[in-house]
Amino acid sequence: MGLARRIGILSAAIFFALLLWSYVHLSSNYEVDMDLPIEITSPQGFAIATELPERVHARFSGIGWRLMLMNFTRSSHFKLDLSERDTKDIGAGKFFITKEDLATSSTLPSDIKLIKIVPDSLGIQFSREMTKRVPVDLRLDVTPALGYTIVGDPLIAPVQVTVKGSSILLDSLRAFPTKELKAHNVRETFTKSLDLSDTLKDGITSLSVTTINVRITVEAIAERVFKEIPISIEALPLDRDLLLDPGSISVTIRGGVDQLAKLDPMTVHAKVIYDAMRFDSISAVKPVVDAPKGIEILSIEPPEVKFVVRKK
Repeated sequence: MGLARRIGILSAAIFFALLLWSYVHLSSNYEVDMDLPIEITSPQGFAIATELPERVHARFSGIGWRLMLMNFTRSSHFKLDLSERDTKDIGAGKFFITKEDLATSSTLPSDIKLIKIVPDSLGIQFSREMTKRVPVDLRLDVTPALGYTIVGDPLIAPVQVTVKGSSILLDSLRAFPTKELKAHNVRETFTKSLDLSDTLKDGITSLSVTTINVRITVEAIAERVFKEIPISIEALPLDRDLLLDPGSISVTIRGGVDQLAKLDPMTVHAKVIYDAMRFDSISAVKPVVDAPKGIEILSIEPPEVKFVVRKK
């Protein structure tokens, strides 16, 4: 008999021996600690008002291979349905979940026994359920590529969401956050579906939508010069005249290439705000320039204008 054949037979014998040993041992009963997720359905007309733990530490007893399979697949979790529970049971809005409540969870294998949970009970605060409509709070981490800029505000749809949940939570809820949208080195306009945040899921029983659409306009950076922008005068007393030299300026602005091409010069404004004490000590003033949101003012020419104040 060749050496290779003897090694093959020996390996097969060891494999079957290990298989038999594993079967014998895994057919015995064991106790194992696991951390399982928990899902609770609130009583009718109520919602959870406190944050639930993500997982509950528990000890289980059962046949070894069943426990190993349960731990490996991670498909089991605690599920407690209180929807049909008499609301008198929750007293002043609080309910204590015990091992006995979780032992009948429908997602646990029937031949696995729950021995204990740590801590031995979970106190859950409930409050009356209410409905509220709030704006969507868009969370962004978006940066354009070098030589590009984000034009205007992001467009989102819908802009509001109807939330049903705990009155304690919703009383203080002013906007419903999204998950963070991350995009870097962006060179073109894009539209993306974005999920609403699940950080409030424990106290929320329903949402009118779970995702929104976001459109962010990105354009190449350009510059444009608007000439002869007239300078207005504000806060001038009725018994005074203010003569400016010159009476208009040129403004150099920066923005997206299409944004600047469509920009109306009438939306760029220059003004001088009269201040008697300050104007008595100077002979020239820098105009204040306003432009639409998202437009950057690079420079004005001339940077200052001379003035003369006269009594009427």
